[in-house]
Amino acid sequence: MLKRVVLSIATKLQIVERAEKGESIANLSSEFNIGNQTVRDIVRKKDELYKFVPSSDTFNGMSARKTTKGSKFDDLDRAVFEWFKQKRAEGCPVSGSLLLEKAKWFHCEMKIPEPFDASQGWLQCFKSRHGIRQLDIQGEKLSGDSDAAALYVMEFKRLVEAHDLSPDQLYNADETGLYWKVLPSKGHKSSKERIIVLACANASGSHKLKLVCIGKSKNPRSFKGTQMRNFPVLYYNQTKAWMNREIFKDWFFKHFVPAVRDHLCSKNLPQRDVLLLDNAPSHPSENVLKTSDDQIFVAYLPPNVTLLKQPMDQGVLEAFKRRYRKSLLRSVLEEDGDLREFYKKWTIKDAIFSCSESWDDMPNLTFRNVENVNDFESQEITAASLLEEIQNVNGFEDIDRENIEEWLLSDNDQPGYQMKDDDALAAEAKSSAELPEETKDDAVEDEPSEKKVSIAEALNCAETLLDFLEQEADSNFSDILTLRKLRTSIKL
Repeated sequence: MLKRVVLSIATKLQIVERAEKGESIANLSSEFNIGNQTVRDIVRKKDELYKFVPSSDTFNGMSARKTTKGSKFDDLDRAVFEWFKQKRAEGCPVSGSLLLEKAKWFHCEMKIPEPFDASQGWLQCFKSRHGIRQLDIQGEKLSGDSDAAALYVMEFKRLVEAHDLSPDQLYNADETGLYWKVLPSKGHKSSKERIIVLACANASGSHKLKLVCIGKSKNPRSFKGTQMRNFPVLYYNQTKAWMNREIFKDWFFKHFVPAVRDHLCSKNLPQRDVLLLDNAPSHPSENVLKTSDDQIFVAYLPPNVTLLKQPMDQGVLEAFKRRYRKSLLRSVLEEDGDLREFYKKWTIKDAIFSCSESWDDMPNLTFRNVENVNDFESQEITAASLLEEIQNVNGFEDIDRENIEEWLLSDNDQPGYQMKDDDALAAEAKSSAELPEETKDDAVEDEPSEKKVSIAEALNCAETLLDFLEQEADSNFSDILTLRKLRTSIKL
């Protein structure tokens, strides 16, 4: 008897990819020591396997996992994993004991009636489900997982081929915090007034959408007398100047979709595209962000490949900020280096117009060759060249190159969305758990399974209908003749 072989999800995905490239079932069966029917079953379930890729935290999630079965406590699992991702993003250490304590806290806070044992067994299953590496008291600082990124390329390539998408139809968007008034400083406190900027463009660089800027005030004083329809960006307000799901959804349907359709029409391309996004909590689910015809939709990158594969995070946003800060220094110089006068005059409206100008000036090269964007922009706008411009300006005499470099990167850790506290995460997960089953994740009611009608049943129905028509005085002879022909064809 052959020994039963249990394959990991990663191995199954390799089999799917090779089978789709035309490799024979027999070769795959022989190499992986499994039956021909097992290979066919793996290929048949490819959609289920690919769907698991974005939910796994690292490549280990696919390498170690053998099934895509979820947790008994799905809502608790989701809340704990969201908490873990936020702590990881904040750089906070997470030990196994801390994670177990937090799981117990969420179970209590969410008032889940079923008893929950926060055991080492549950912890191991949780780590396996999400591909989390060994935790220790210092936690783990995860950088982009290159193996997971390589695996996701398989899924992305499949998506592009399935929808026949060109670079003009592949879009990426991301938000970042921008300290719009901060200037180079040496030791003293500098302004941390922040707006959120959302940038979006396609892979070919042929289409850059209007920037989205988010501030705290609905009607900033400097906007007075401004016709907003002529504004160079799309302006939103949020009480703490963060991106949220409501703003993102409004932008997607009211601005992104119409702009993309117009662009594709001008290029004589099919009205179809995909928007690549990271898993930020400010982004609604993929079930929400799609048009009614499903032709314009979003695809989410797995958590740990975002930094490796998202163009906006590969240097586009950093290049944009370099251009903005160069423009900011020029505005200081226009005030003859009078910093007090500059701070008095420089408004959020000035910052927004400067953001728009900096975005418009970004070359297509930036989008087509994102791997080289940092080198390209760093050579054009260097710390040394910026220092040369201001070193003799009053108020900047003590500034050195290191201060300039710190200034250029001063808001790189601003994600553009608010990190939620534990209470907010619990409330959100609890709200999801309390939704009626049919409304979760915009689920639709399953269609009834198709009933297979036997020949005997079909013949009996035809005979009954024929008897009925023949006994009716006003029946049409042609209808009776047609039905007799159908009855004959059924018998055959």
